[in-house]
Amino acid sequence: MSKSPNIRLSRRRVLQAAGLSALLAGCGTGPASRSSQEITFWHLLTGGDGERMNAIVNKADAELPDAHIKQIVLSWGAPYYTKLAMSAAGGRAPDLGIAHMSRLAGYAPGGLLDPWDLNRLARYGITEQSFTAPAWKSSMVDGKTFALALDSHTFVAFFNTELAGKAGVLESGDKLPEIKTLEDMKNLGREFKKVTGKPYGLSYGFLGDGAQVWRLFWTFYTQHGATFDLTGDKFVYDAEAFGASVEAMRSLVDGDVASKSADYATASSTFLNGDSGLVFSGVWELPQYQDAKVPLGAMPIPNMFGTGVNANWGDSHTFVLPHQDNPDEHRRELAYQAVAAILKNSLPWGGAGHTPAYQPVVNSPEFKALRPNRDYAVTATYLHYDPPSSFTGAASSFMTQFGSIVQNVLIGQTSVKDAVAAFAERVSVLMSKAVQR
Repeated sequence: MSKSPNIRLSRRRVLQAAGLSALLAGCGTGPASRSSQEITFWHLLTGGDGERMNAIVNKADAELPDAHIKQIVLSWGAPYYTKLAMSAAGGRAPDLGIAHMSRLAGYAPGGLLDPWDLNRLARYGITEQSFTAPAWKSSMVDGKTFALALDSHTFVAFFNTELAGKAGVLESGDKLPEIKTLEDMKNLGREFKKVTGKPYGLSYGFLGDGAQVWRLFWTFYTQHGATFDLTGDKFVYDAEAFGASVEAMRSLVDGDVASKSADYATASSTFLNGDSGLVFSGVWELPQYQDAKVPLGAMPIPNMFGTGVNANWGDSHTFVLPHQDNPDEHRRELAYQAVAAILKNSLPWGGAGHTPAYQPVVNSPEFKALRPNRDYAVTATYLHYDPPSSFTGAASSFMTQFGSIVQNVLIGQTSVKDAVAAFAERVSVLMSKAVQR
């Protein structure tokens, strides 16, 4: 198996990869057990996700005659990524870890991860064809595969089918009418308002939540066919698409069909209580809506800009091999077996709202029977991950900084032009300090 170069990492470089925001207290998690039969698996999945992962791991465990998968659950976010980076740099790396695809650019180039050996994977039925094109392409750095996607989780539109029926906008198969323009979306919200008698027909929580602001923006921006280039000396972006996307967001939250001051919790509760008919949300909210017995439908967020581009924000939980200077090849072989078994048993992951990445599972009759999952699963084939850089991705400060600037447009405190200029200046500073992919 090819190995990453044995790079001596500076403390500064490790902290850059980890996001610069977590305290190092508590990073001395003990070294992974060296029992040849026990595979240590670090992840940050808790709550319902943690329960489902535990069930999947237990089933995979039963299929591994020569190994036991030991899960170690760490705090979500920056603390987890700091510990993962420090473990790889300090010789305390677990056998397996979970990382968001959007964080790969901060880890693989600096030698914090070891690449997957494609020949080894193929022996267990895991190949490029096992994944969607976006997931496979984004898993590669310098021609090597550093991540294996467990899922895709995207930003979509959930809607109340009962309210849609009362409003006369529910079509066969629990579908909404085709939405081609921003005005079509706003008219839909007005129809929901007529039925509920409540102030807003659509819910979108963004106040004080940079991640929510970013998710809808990146969906709109990439639907223009645009992207960010953060790899050179200068921030490259499409100013026209940037402005049009922010203006579309501002238009939606103008106080007519959607609140101009809703936070995440308010938007969710409004939809859960039947006071709005549609909510822009991550697919991870599916269990909450189903538990509340909301008559539920779902769809990808439509392209309302006439560009014909299918695109949406998304990310993936992925399996990674934290760097080890001298890996025990027997344990590593068991790690390959474990990941293959988990991927092949990942159907329950759909219950968390996520779309499993392993294509034989997605194409199975069991997954296709899941509603409304099957109605948004297509987003996995055209999702756009965050632009790759050491300062972007899940649990990074990038989204917070973006949200703090663009939120001021949405609440009417600054202009779109000024927000675009301010963000471009902020990104230029971040790029000057970045670990390049």
